[in-house]
Amino acid sequence: MERAVILVGGVGSGIRPISGGMPKALLKVAGKSVVERIIENLLICGLKEVILVSDQPTLFEDITVKYGRIIDVQIVKQVGSGIRDAILSAKDMINKASLLIYGDTLIPYDAYKMVIDAYITYGKPTIMVVPEEDVKLYGAVMIGDENRVSNFVEKPNTNIEGAYAYGGIAVLDEELVETLEEFSKVDEAINKYISKKVLKAAIWSGWWVDIGFPWDLLKANYYILNELDSIKISSKASIAPTAIIRGPLIIEDDVVVDHYAVLEGPLFIGRGSEVNAYSLIGKYSSLEEMTYIDTHTEVFWSSTQPKAVVGRGSHIYLTVIGNEAVVEGGVMTAADIRKDLILKTVVGKKLTLSKELLNILELSPFIESRARVKAGTVMRLKP
Repeated sequence: MERAVILVGGVGSGIRPISGGMPKALLKVAGKSVVERIIENLLICGLKEVILVSDQPTLFEDITVKYGRIIDVQIVKQVGSGIRDAILSAKDMINKASLLIYGDTLIPYDAYKMVIDAYITYGKPTIMVVPEEDVKLYGAVMIGDENRVSNFVEKPNTNIEGAYAYGGIAVLDEELVETLEEFSKVDEAINKYISKKVLKAAIWSGWWVDIGFPWDLLKANYYILNELDSIKISSKASIAPTAIIRGPLIIEDDVVVDHYAVLEGPLFIGRGSEVNAYSLIGKYSSLEEMTYIDTHTEVFWSSTQPKAVVGRGSHIYLTVIGNEAVVEGGVMTAADIRKDLILKTVVGKKLTLSKELLNILELSPFIESRARVKAGTVMRLKP
């Protein structure tokens, strides 16, 4: 298998406050957009060609330029809206044993390899499924004997006991794609197909993040930054001699870290960002490009999208800040969280986060793209 088709259209209502209307696939996680991380995992798996299906193709032209010299990247204009229409927009490419990927899904490269290997072993269309307690936000997949898909429900209204979540990766065949043309809904087409043909499930039990809400960026930070095992500082960065650096991290070009700032990895600081004196950037934080952190500020397990500003003396915990947002001085977010108790639950590089911690992340505050938070504001976990 040499080709992958990535569906990168759509903004997503749940993440729109952070994206500002930009496609979810272009949101940044530790210095790279979601779609870039997908492409780089596909390169590790040895794929040679990537097709991006988008309703806004011009927004992805930079991706074709960045990766065009190492992998064949093409963009297909999506006709219509929704997953069904996105698949059918590239049907001639998908039905030729291509890897079909939802462009808002982050997983390790091993998951792609697992699906490819399963398809080769079974010789049948294959979808990746994930053990998930609440499948209402995803396609719910029931599995019978020999990992055969027995039922598929697209975003069910209620939880389905024993169902797996559809993990956003599949290898389809020509007949399944043609069946999609006969129905208006994906689940109707899949259930029609499996009434007479075999669709296999490959079960992935590693980490998996579907970027649908702001807190999903915090999950992604945890898993991706935990993969860091060294300190990588650009020769073009300026780090004050009194700054303190602990743990693995990445600091990109033109970053300025002022005197007595403390960086506790794993963390990421993107190109052109500035961390001023006496500030603390804590674990699982990513400051995307051109972020400005004023003096005496603490950031812990948070994501600032590009060009965000955080004012003097603020305490930013478990928070996602949209691009170009301004947080004035003395702002406190997740004010009811004790950092030490959170850190006790994530000692070491655990494969998955606890249910209790995931529940906390889903209550965490966020600051919308281009919003301004007034000085002295206190934001607590959402009720």
